[in-house]
Amino acid sequence: MRNSSSQNRTVVRTVLLAVFSLMMTNVVQAQESRDEIVRQRIIEQRIEIIAEGLEEGDELDFTTLFDDLNYYYDRKINLNRTTADELRSLYLLTEFQIQSLFNHIERYGSLKEIWELQALDRWDQYTILNLLPFVSVKPPSELERVTLKDIFRDGKHDLFLRYQDVLEERQGYAPISPEELAENPNRRYLGSSYRAYARYRFTYGRNISFGITAEKDPGEEFFQGTQKQGFDFYSSHLYYENNTFVRKALVGDYQLQFGQGLTLWSGLAFGKSADALNAKRTEIGIRPYTSVDENLFLRGAAVTVGSEQLQFTAFYSANKIDANIVDTTATEQLNTISSFQLSGFHRTPNELVDKDAVTEQYFGGNFTYKTRRGQIGFTAVASEYDANVTRQLQLYNQFEFNDNNNQVVGLNYSRTIKNVNVFGEVSRSKNGAWATVNGALIALDPRVSMIAIHRSYARNFQNQLANTFVEGTRPANESGIYVGGQFKINRKWTATSYADFFRFQWLRFQTQAPSAGRDFLTQLNYKPSRNKEFYLRYRSRVKARNASFLENDITFPMPITQQNFRINTSFLAHPNIKLKSRAELVLFQQEGQEVERGFLLYQDLVFKKIQFPVSFSVRYALFYTDSYNARIYAYENDVLYAFSIPAYFSRGSRFYLTAKYKVARGVDLWLRYARWYYDDRQVISSGLEQINAPHRSEVKVQLRVRF
Repeated sequence: MRNSSSQNRTVVRTVLLAVFSLMMTNVVQAQESRDEIVRQRIIEQRIEIIAEGLEEGDELDFTTLFDDLNYYYDRKINLNRTTADELRSLYLLTEFQIQSLFNHIERYGSLKEIWELQALDRWDQYTILNLLPFVSVKPPSELERVTLKDIFRDGKHDLFLRYQDVLEERQGYAPISPEELAENPNRRYLGSSYRAYARYRFTYGRNISFGITAEKDPGEEFFQGTQKQGFDFYSSHLYYENNTFVRKALVGDYQLQFGQGLTLWSGLAFGKSADALNAKRTEIGIRPYTSVDENLFLRGAAVTVGSEQLQFTAFYSANKIDANIVDTTATEQLNTISSFQLSGFHRTPNELVDKDAVTEQYFGGNFTYKTRRGQIGFTAVASEYDANVTRQLQLYNQFEFNDNNNQVVGLNYSRTIKNVNVFGEVSRSKNGAWATVNGALIALDPRVSMIAIHRSYARNFQNQLANTFVEGTRPANESGIYVGGQFKINRKWTATSYADFFRFQWLRFQTQAPSAGRDFLTQLNYKPSRNKEFYLRYRSRVKARNASFLENDITFPMPITQQNFRINTSFLAHPNIKLKSRAELVLFQQEGQEVERGFLLYQDLVFKKIQFPVSFSVRYALFYTDSYNARIYAYENDVLYAFSIPAYFSRGSRFYLTAKYKVARGVDLWLRYARWYYDDRQVISSGLEQINAPHRSEVKVQLRVRF
């Protein structure tokens, strides 16, 4: 009997243990599901907020920003032993908020709990709530000791596979007779119509990163013909970072960002936006390149050595780039370049001739001295091409770079003194031309902050690696002053505005005389709660462009005025359903001509439910514009690591559905269908991209595996 009772008790315990284990597994899985949804929601919100505020039409690559926010969500920043650069990389804090944190720690010692942030100057509840998912408060002496065993045990693998295609037949993929193709080989694309993307990345915190990215563009061949190696574009990197003498080291593809971007900056950078204070550059130094733009990266090696205060970065890059080569005589030792090709497409014989036609070399370094209140840095960059650069320049762009080599040197600074942060950079190119940008962030009151930036770029300043504050496409032939401000009226109401006045000393494309212009934006935000937001935006831009309506043969620039009026609402209609609505009107007019109008109206619905494997976002939009001049840009939700800000123009409607299905732990599947439908045409686009139908449909399928 005793044995029987003992066995019964053992069975009961086993059953209870199994039930308890199952319950705990469900709880853990539910918590993981909840954490994943919260993570995605927070990161997507941050990127959308940044993207919505960008200069309209900019299609920036947010891959690096997404990686940073994703990383900090997993390995939160310890506010008691962080750096200004680390906090800046979140794009959530102003210079004054960062300095306020350091001043508080200097005066009162380490933070004891996260809500102590409420006592800091210029830190409001909204800022703290946005920051919470990415930061923590721990003792400053808590240091991590990394071993090889830790790396293999705690490292994370991330694999993406994406397929994308347009359903309608485009002219470049239509059937063609062998005779016609032989007569004109560029009348048809060589490859298939789909886009293929693959990315693998291994990371251990921010200490180690190894990744390979590959892409095939539509029209390019795949594992056949001219692309027997598979994808048309490959990128890879091996990256190391630590708080030792060798602070950063990278072999492969990378980006460099220093100062205000006037001497050396590649990759993501923000310009004028509804976030008026975000016009200042935030330097990162070396960072891995993980995207697929074939022109925005360096290829070679880079290293940063030194202490937290004094650092030196050296780099070398040698990359094959596309260019048009002019036929040369046998006596010339180098090829001659007539133009650079930046599209990255290799779909036809003509495009393939330009592929990897010239080697572009960059080498140089940066010295930076940092303190908690500021920094000063010196940067030198040299470039060289293994060809004679003899581009066919015209009168308006005759001062652009047109040589075999170039050298640029620059000095940058940033210093915070009480409630003022001054910053700037001055650079000089090989031809003796100067460029400078200087600014100040001023906290007039806990509720009022201002920024002012003055820039002056000589018409012949030449730098291929510059990405600074500018109205045009590059820092040359421009001067101007920008003033912006943010005004927190109360806890619910915030107003932001900026005004930018600029002048071009020389001719520009489609502007055959020196000209001037202005850009003004104001936005009023109302946020009664975390789940509701409403804003009104008005923007007015005035620029000059050649008049095309004059009866005589004289071409003269005339002012063009564009005004944008926007109403935007966002709120949670249900704990699992978010609704977003927008109406936008554009008025475009060149002096002496009639007003061209554009209108956009859309409704978004976003569904996300904790412990439910499917989430999705859907949009239906109606638009009408008199011309392409009155086009309207709008950010769209897309699959992970894909970003879209298309132009709405002509007359019609647009629909898209983006859905995510959690197949299993660490395995996610995305599906996206988007369709343009035009009421006023039967043909879309032209040339090889022409579609003989009033609609254009696109599908995307993406698989992500994490382990």
